[in-house]
Amino acid sequence: MRMTTRNPKASDHFGIVMAIASILLAAVLLPPVTFAAPDNLPPRPTPATPPPLPPRPGSTPVPPPPSRWEAGGAIELRVEFTDKMIWTVLHWQDPWTVVQWQDHSGGWHDVEEWQGTFDEFGNVGSKTWWVAKSDLAKGPFRWMVYRGKGGRLLEQSSVFDLPTSVGERVVVEVMCGP
Repeated sequence: MRMTTRNPKASDHFGIVMAIASILLAAVLLPPVTFAAPDNLPPRPTPATPPPLPPRPGSTPVPPPPSRWEAGGAIELRVEFTDKMIWTVLHWQDPWTVVQWQDHSGGWHDVEEWQGTFDEFGNVGSKTWWVAKSDLAKGPFRWMVYRGKGGRLLEQSSVFDLPTSVGERVVVEVMCGP
């Protein structure tokens, strides 16, 4: 009589291989019910367009669409920063610009719609606002440049008036250094 020894590891491996093969075969042969919806389902509703966001301070498009330029003008602030100021004191997102108007008593008031960060920033920062035709030739105004929103005043511009004619752009230049 001959005795054979059974290798328990070999039979365990055979069982695992057979289990994996059975799972793969079942996955291939089963109909793909989860991949297709039945034909009798109603169509999915199309999502409604979300309402536009409410206006935010400083959200006026710059430059505005060309059709708006025909009915008004623009004011632009250009601030030249010294190298020391731009690379060691300020970060590009910090400066906050505000346009102010002067009343008949000499008091200055912020224009709520004309506040915000620069449109472009580098050694020269710039900010542009659209002026409605009904506001042309009004004044006096001035630009204020703050270290940040609610921060300390860095510079203020000289006094200026709004454009006097449709399509005109008034550019105000300021030098800002430590």
